Amino acid sequence: METNILLGLPFNNFSFYCFVFGATLAQYNLHYLAKNIAIKNSLRLEWSQRNRKTHLGLFAVGVALIIFSFFSFHLKHFIILFLLGVIGFLYSFPFLPFAERKRIKDYGFLKIITLSLLWTLVTVWLPVSSMSYDSYLFLFIFIKRFVFMFLLCLLFDMRDIEIDSQEKINTLAVFLGKRNSYLLSYLLLFLFTLLSVAQYFYLPQWGILIAMLLSVAVTLFNVEITKRSNSDFIYLAGIDGMMLLQALLVYLFGLNL
Repeated sequence: METNILLGLPFNNFSFYCFVFGATLAQYNLHYLAKNIAIKNSLRLEWSQRNRKTHLGLFAVGVALIIFSFFSFHLKHFIILFLLGVIGFLYSFPFLPFAERKRIKDYGFLKIITLSLLWTLVTVWLPVSSMSYDSYLFLFIFIKRFVFMFLLCLLFDMRDIEIDSQEKINTLAVFLGKRNSYLLSYLLLFLFTLLSVAQYFYLPQWGILIAMLLSVAVTLFNVEITKRSNSDFIYLAGIDGMMLLQALLVYLFGLNL
């Protein structure tokens, strides 16, 4: 919805949002259904193992929403959606034809690129793929979203740096180390800010610029909190929550200023 506002386009129909919600619900619950080991004690994993029926039920709801939403897509979308689905499946399940590492998530740099690109394609390209839009403005939005998603994925890799190191998953955070990973996170936020300012000069919209700068400020605040706390609440509500907050800020300021 944020993408549609930024491009000045009408929102998609209800079934489209059912697809995005259902696919997300199905993928994440399928991931936790498949996950059964962890290097250290994990409250989330313990909860998942005790509540497998809940995961199965949510997965079924996700699949039902996907089936319901198929009627909203054109034929040309199905190839792309199929490829996105396969990539999402290979992220969690060991079907890659290699001796040891058989999941995308086992390849650190490939993992962060895949996640960032998937989220960007689903939230930037997919909503407007059948509409006419300003291609230069679209490019700004696409690159900005990729940078923002890359930052959030990097922060999650920083949280798991010790576990990934023990599991010999050479994520970008493991490769750089925590200090350099924080430096990269600041650079990504700075790049996002520069792109937001450049977008303003291309299409002067004070409301959008204010929304983006507020998003940067709150994200920076959350980055600083992660230096003192590694709790799931900080990451799931604070870091992941930045996606929702940015969209809300764009809705509040972009439509009213």
